[in-house]
Amino acid sequence: MAVRIRYTTPTLSPHFEEMGTLKFMEQPKHPENTQQESRYEIIPAPQQALIPVPVSNYTKALIKTWTSPHQKTASSPNKISVSQTVSFLAFLYEKMRNAVEFREEHLIRRAAIERILKRRMVLNENGRDIAEPLIKELLWARYYENGTIGEDAISKVQSAIDKYFFLRNEISAGRKGGEQEKIASFTLEVLSCEIDEILYPNIARREAFIHFVYQLVRNNLKPVDDNEQERDIQAYIAVERAFAHSDNSTIRYSLLRLMLPEITEISWQTADKVLPRYYDVYKDIEASLVHPLKDKIRNFFKKQMPPFFILQDIFEQNPRSIEQILKDETILKHKVDEACRKRYEETKSRLRRMGIRSFIYIVLTKVIFAFIIEIPYDMYVVKTISYLPIIINIIFPPLLMSIIILSVTVPGDENTRKIFNYIKNIIGQDPAETSASVSVEKYAKGKSVLFTTLFTAFYLFTYIVTFGAIIYALSKLNFNPVSQGIFIFFVTLVAFFAFRVTAITHEYLVVDKEGPLTPLVDFFFLPILRVGQWLSGEVLAKFNILIFIFDFIIEMPLKAIVEVIDEWVHFVHLKKEEIV
Repeated sequence: MAVRIRYTTPTLSPHFEEMGTLKFMEQPKHPENTQQESRYEIIPAPQQALIPVPVSNYTKALIKTWTSPHQKTASSPNKISVSQTVSFLAFLYEKMRNAVEFREEHLIRRAAIERILKRRMVLNENGRDIAEPLIKELLWARYYENGTIGEDAISKVQSAIDKYFFLRNEISAGRKGGEQEKIASFTLEVLSCEIDEILYPNIARREAFIHFVYQLVRNNLKPVDDNEQERDIQAYIAVERAFAHSDNSTIRYSLLRLMLPEITEISWQTADKVLPRYYDVYKDIEASLVHPLKDKIRNFFKKQMPPFFILQDIFEQNPRSIEQILKDETILKHKVDEACRKRYEETKSRLRRMGIRSFIYIVLTKVIFAFIIEIPYDMYVVKTISYLPIIINIIFPPLLMSIIILSVTVPGDENTRKIFNYIKNIIGQDPAETSASVSVEKYAKGKSVLFTTLFTAFYLFTYIVTFGAIIYALSKLNFNPVSQGIFIFFVTLVAFFAFRVTAITHEYLVVDKEGPLTPLVDFFFLPILRVGQWLSGEVLAKFNILIFIFDFIIEMPLKAIVEVIDEWVHFVHLKKEEIV
């Protein structure tokens, strides 16, 4: 029994089949955002006779999906608008709030919806009548343009809230407190995704491309323990992570829609028909997200993604002439080169933006640590303030971040040529003819148990060497134990953040050139990255002081003030209209 998404024929949109408990339905039709599409597309005239490129039925199906007009849903002519007087204040706050949480840019809006829902649930546990204030908050913060959301969206969003809260209450009843919290968290995450989809219904093409990538790469791995279904689910999750850069919340919602396709069509009054399966689907999704081989599988597929990124860019930049481009090698080569050069240039901008966000986060966190821990310890325990450790602790982490980011180089022409050759293969590839060549278990375990054990022991030894050297150097500079701990905390955190920031340059890299000493340097640098990863995921994600300050001390009173001011402006506007 295998869970698979397949293109049956080159139709207007991909079709999916039901296998076992998973059902993949036809892509929903949503209005598209055509503002970013150029009105005219200039195709360079080939300098020689047309060189045909073989195009598979799978690629033809994707082209059909991309070029077919999508049915637009009716929207209310009456739009929701908010006061621009208070919008700037909310917008500024959201910018500062998002700077203290390391998150992909395209995931920020969904996370903001979840955060607003959590805050409003403090006083309204069952979410009654919170759709309108939720939408207004999103408009204040300029996550959506003012006056672009119809008033009918209020009832749609409220219906989604009522539906998921009904499901949450039904499957939580009688369960232990810990399980109820997990169900509540799952509910908020998938609900925030559906609300974002309601307010910005622009996912048909995105999903079509994700399914296209999934079809072409999933057979590259052999089944997990002879279980094709498990392999296919993990392959889909890996594609969501490696290609779409989805977080777990988005993946949960994608899997929920695939396993329960009717979930977006029902209301709380008709939710009884999915209730018997909802809890089992929830458990299956949670189990799939913590599969022991998930990281290995993601990394395996991640290396295959660069040509798909560029191919998607070509689709997005040339939606009307994409079929002509893919069938002519000369034009395709030009478009690949154009897309690659544009991406390489944008990579530099993304590095700067993400570097600045990380810099702000580190500086703000460092200031709080200095005033709460470091200076009080020096004053009341050591009885003297050591200025050198404080200065080094303030200057060195941002300096390290800057050095790492400035040292990054973007791919070149050789990389572009490789991507072009890969894309030609992708366009003509038929997944049915692909034979699995890599075993998940062998890929995860490595070639030799003996060597793996020896290298692991040596790897653990590098922790002692690396951190021992850091502590020894800090002791020579008269760092006390607290200052040493703060220095290690921020250096490991900065190293990990810098690693994640610079990783965006590898998204388009298929030609990886390493220096002769790179493996040795990486081996001793890995302990720092691992500790930084643990601090980021296990400590800061759960005990982030800055997030606590923003969410519980600043945001609630600030948004209340903004709401009052907005209502006052609206009241004054109505009174002014009465005079006219």
